[in-house]
Amino acid sequence: MPRPIRRYSLTSPALVAVLALLFACLTSSCNSQSFQQSSGPSMPVPPPAPEQPPPPPMNVARLLNGNWMATYPGGPLRVVIGVDQMLRGRNYIATLVDGNKSIPPGQVVWKGRLDPNVPGIVIADQICAEHGFLQARWIQARIIVSDASNFREELVNPKDCHGFPVTFTRVGPAPTEPVKD
Repeated sequence: MPRPIRRYSLTSPALVAVLALLFACLTSSCNSQSFQQSSGPSMPVPPPAPEQPPPPPMNVARLLNGNWMATYPGGPLRVVIGVDQMLRGRNYIATLVDGNKSIPPGQVVWKGRLDPNVPGIVIADQICAEHGFLQARWIQARIIVSDASNFREELVNPKDCHGFPVTFTRVGPAPTEPVKD
């Protein structure tokens, strides 16, 4: 004879106990650490960046472009300083706007380049001539830049030419950044 099928009612104490036990297991497993949301692997905190030294001060010798008044003999004389576009780097050309008894207007009076080892110095060649632009020759000079509006030109050998040192004073406001090389 076939076995009778037992039917359980929803209020049967055994069924209620099984459901309570199942609910308790489900609740406790959901509260376990393995079911908690993770933010992923923890990243190590980077060490603080070392303090950076301040940037070196700008080499004021890079600010010589512009209009100047120079104390050449017969002066003060106007001089325009620019960068030679034909040469790479900071290669200055100083052109005399006003002439004197030795050097005519429009003549390049000195040309130079930044000293690679000493900021504020330009190594230059200065034109030296006698009355009427006679015996014109190039002699070695140093441009010593004190600030963006003043500098002094000295000869390496002071006996090579008369009238030195020469001081230059900027006409107009000083630039804050050098013209691109």
